[in-house]
Amino acid sequence: PLDFARTRLAADIGEGPEQREFKGLGDCLVKIFKADGPIGLYRGFGVSVQGIIIYRAAFFGFYDTAKGMLPAKNSGIFISWVIAQTVTTISGIISYPFDTVRRRMMMQSGRKGGDIM
Repeated sequence: PLDFARTRLAADIGEGPEQREFKGLGDCLVKIFKADGPIGLYRGFGVSVQGIIIYRAAFFGFYDTAKGMLPAKNSGIFISWVIAQTVTTISGIISYPFDTVRRRMMMQSGRKGGDIM
């Protein structure tokens, strides 16, 4: 729920406090809870878990594959660093769509049918 509230508060823009949807963290959580119930606070959680699984699977799969392709056991710290950076970037690119879907689902929580997207 805290990541959910952070996402909603970050997107709650307005020129002044009276034009914003939420007054703060507590107000955000209470309004969403009243509108959607407790399930509204966890909207996007399932997609988030899927994204984490995809990221970790890609990371460890690519990392183990890349390390296995190296001929020497002591390849040096620079080569290990390059592999780690490359694998991290590729894993992030693969899992990024899940993060986008998660944030979109969070933004739709607490809204009525006409307000969605």
